[in-house]
Amino acid sequence: MVLKHKKNPLIFQGKKKEKEYFEGWYFKHVSCDLKNIIGIIPGISKNDANPHAFIQIIISKEFDGKTLNTQYYKFSTDDFKYIDEPFCLTIGNNIFTDEGIELNLKNDEYLITGSIKFSEFTKINRNILSPDAMGYFSYLPFMECYHDIISMDHNLKGVISVNSEVIDFNEGKGYIEKDWGTSFPKEYIWLQSNHFDDTDASIMFSLAHIPFLGASFQGFICNLSLNGHEYRFATYNNSKIVKINYSGSLLELVIVKGGYELLVNSVICRDSGSLKAPINGAMNIIIKEGLTGSADIRLLKNSKILFEGRGNPCAIEVMMKD
Repeated sequence: MVLKHKKNPLIFQGKKKEKEYFEGWYFKHVSCDLKNIIGIIPGISKNDANPHAFIQIIISKEFDGKTLNTQYYKFSTDDFKYIDEPFCLTIGNNIFTDEGIELNLKNDEYLITGSIKFSEFTKINRNILSPDAMGYFSYLPFMECYHDIISMDHNLKGVISVNSEVIDFNEGKGYIEKDWGTSFPKEYIWLQSNHFDDTDASIMFSLAHIPFLGASFQGFICNLSLNGHEYRFATYNNSKIVKINYSGSLLELVIVKGGYELLVNSVICRDSGSLKAPINGAMNIIIKEGLTGSADIRLLKNSKILFEGRGNPCAIEVMMKD
């Protein structure tokens, strides 16, 4: 059972978890013209006070970032149903699989319906020592939050209707990741983009405060997929962040591993949406996510440039103390 869940992290991980547990999938969709972005987060919150299933939506309907909205649709835990193989998650009349999604959501503000099909996923490399994005840390049973990447990049086919406005996602791009555990990190940085001009590139970076055996440390993962090749920088493979500078709307990173050096300079969009996040399984904290930032990337090997490009749009979350 453990090996099956390691081999297919998309499936539900919390079958034996009864309280102080959360699990959420993050499906991001960007239209071909880059004008419309929809992030969809189905999940479940297990706690004594307010157990429920949910679907969160974050929408940027224009690329200028001025029309970003979020919605939280709450469901009974009885509405949360899943099948491992083939993977299928249903919450109410909403369906999530490895082949696509179908939405039927309604509240007082938003009616969201439609379906999107996925092409083949661009998956991350996995082996016995690094079964997922967290490397060997994923084997430890006491981690506060587990994180994995399902697809660095895939193509989209379909449309979503938001209050009768049809948004075309045909020939757009998608990205999928997930988190599960007890709580989100109290401090973290996350960014992701798979929109680089004239190249098949995708990047995800995450830095987080990690409680560990009574102490804590800052752990990070950075996965760069470039024309079919993966470059992984992480705490568990002897990579180092030698520079990190966060100031207002700017984020600067320099990461090294062996002869490789990765430079990331990001501009964080001013407009951000409020999303609920878990603490002890309950969705009681608020995080901020922007969908329309940018990230300039440079990858070098022994001082020779292997890749330069700008990821635009770039989703960014910065939850750090000043």
